[in-house]
Amino acid sequence: MAACEKVTRIFRQDDGSAAIIDNAHRILRGLPPQPAPGVFGCRPQGNPEAIAEHLVELVATHIPHHFNAAPEDIQVLCPARRHATGTLALNARLQACLNPPAPDKPQHHHEGHIFRLGDRVLQIRNQPHRGTGGVFNGSTGTITAIDTGARQLTVTFIDGEPVPYLFTDLDELLHAYALTVHRSQGSEYPYVVIPMTTSAGQLLQRNLLYTAVTRARRGIMLIGQTTAVHQALTNTHTRRRFTALEHRIRRPAATTPCSRVIHAVGQLAWS
Repeated sequence: MAACEKVTRIFRQDDGSAAIIDNAHRILRGLPPQPAPGVFGCRPQGNPEAIAEHLVELVATHIPHHFNAAPEDIQVLCPARRHATGTLALNARLQACLNPPAPDKPQHHHEGHIFRLGDRVLQIRNQPHRGTGGVFNGSTGTITAIDTGARQLTVTFIDGEPVPYLFTDLDELLHAYALTVHRSQGSEYPYVVIPMTTSAGQLLQRNLLYTAVTRARRGIMLIGQTTAVHQALTNTHTRRRFTALEHRIRRPAATTPCSRVIHAVGQLAWS
């Protein structure tokens, strides 16, 4: 098997977003990103609670107003799930702001989460038999119907297919206003907001910050603690994952059962 070459060219960004590409390469070299008006913003905040509050304002008001973007064009990417700036807390805040409860919005409580008409959600398991062509880990969509009588809701995915879910199957879905950087790999978004706090601990890594930055096509807002960004830039230690993928690829076809093709496809400068 031929050795794989390291990808050093970034194809995802729009032509006018050279600052994203330049800063991605700076991060790879362990250098802090540099602000670029209208494309790459850096905003320091010390208190995690203040970071979370300001992040909601950015997504709900500031970025849509200044860039003529809809909130659904903006993706929050977090290093971690927990604490004030993790996906769990931020999804609750963003849902309350962007899709608040209303008499004409049915909703369903499931294991501590509220699934509401209009919510952005993420599929977290491969289900090749769900829908007409299968629904796979990483697919995102919007809840477009909730039938409390039938005890099911419908998610319309970005490809336009409406897919029903029984309420008992809702552990396959997460809210998608804020995602972990890990879950965003392979995806792209017009605008990305990245909260950085030291509470993420060892999850703050250089390759994670690079991945988050390169998910955006048009604009980035990096908000948080300068010490957290410094920690990510200097932490190049990653855990090696042992998946036996090469062994599985090399197995002779005669001994491999038929299978489905599964879609998976220093100092910070601030402005």
